Amino acid sequence: MELDGQWTMLDGYPVSLLWLDDNGHVRYANAAWKQLMGDEPSHGALLEWVHQEDRAGWSAALQRLLEHPARPLRQRLRFTPGAGALHWLEVYLSRGTQGFHMAAHDVTAQKRHETGLQASQRSASTLLNGIPGLVYRGRNNRDWSMEFVSAGCLTLTGYPAELLTDSNDFNYGSLIHPDDTDYVWREVQAALARRQPYELWYRICCADGGLKNVCERGGGIYADTGEVLGIEGIIYERSCSCRPAG
Repeated sequence: MELDGQWTMLDGYPVSLLWLDDNGHVRYANAAWKQLMGDEPSHGALLEWVHQEDRAGWSAALQRLLEHPARPLRQRLRFTPGAGALHWLEVYLSRGTQGFHMAAHDVTAQKRHETGLQASQRSASTLLNGIPGLVYRGRNNRDWSMEFVSAGCLTLTGYPAELLTDSNDFNYGSLIHPDDTDYVWREVQAALARRQPYELWYRICCADGGLKNVCERGGGIYADTGEVLGIEGIIYERSCSCRPAG
């Protein structure tokens, strides 16, 4: 389709830019889009290049913009230009007086990194949740506020891990026996000051009202400046009776 020469200026932009008619057919695509799509034709219905599983979402987006032209849309879609190729695109879509205007940024590498990171986190979570005892990562405060608590928390304390995670109403510090709280705080702070791991023996109050003797082994998480960012470690039950030193 022949267009005014002013459109050629858009070929200098590194992001893919398209002009679509009311039916979602490509009326213009700049050089970045053509390079992204390879040997595929740069005209026709854009729906043909959208991944099969994302086509309903794309069609719904066009319909929403037809009904509410003042509300631009942003969404991630998979495109399949050519056999075997797949691109994740961050799509920005707005409604103009003569169709739709679209900008698309290729985020395939970012999406693959996110997918790999999520798989790694799932594997790590599965491993940690299988360890006997309570594996934790938390903040260095008197409440011992937790950012992560493994599933072993339930067996050890009688409380589900979710109850102790990022909660202002309930925290691990409230489980430590009142006679042992100062000992735990003092020993952890001394170890952090020395930038050494700590090993503690104390009692916790469980959900059933009983007491358990536990051993905690952990260490600090430090910034490059030496600032303590948090603590992490493991807490498990000891069969023998333990009393805090000092």
